[in-house]
Amino acid sequence: MTDGASLRILIVDNDQAVLDLLLLDLRLEGHEVVATALNGEDALELYDTHKPDVVIVDFRLGRGINGVDVARRLEHTPARVVMFTNYITHDVITDAAKAGTPVIEKGNLHALRRAITG
Repeated sequence: MTDGASLRILIVDNDQAVLDLLLLDLRLEGHEVVATALNGEDALELYDTHKPDVVIVDFRLGRGINGVDVARRLEHTPARVVMFTNYITHDVITDAAKAGTPVIEKGNLHALRRAITG
């Protein structure tokens, strides 16, 4: 995954504008966005269906499970999970780190690109 190869990506965010931005950016980078989800429950179902290489997830996903919960549930899968959020607190960073998930601040697409390729 780190040699510039195209990655299969699932994007999870409850903001359609963010989904659209990431979809465009990642496709321009040569990656395949296999699915998008607006909530954590759908994300887990879509993961099972598509088995992406990378899952990009926001922390706040509206009702239901949050991004850390998604990361915990995917912790023992082969997917790299990256949290892309504006909601950065000590607790979020600590909980994400326990699940092996880096936290990238929204708006920093350069750091996100680095994080998804490992």
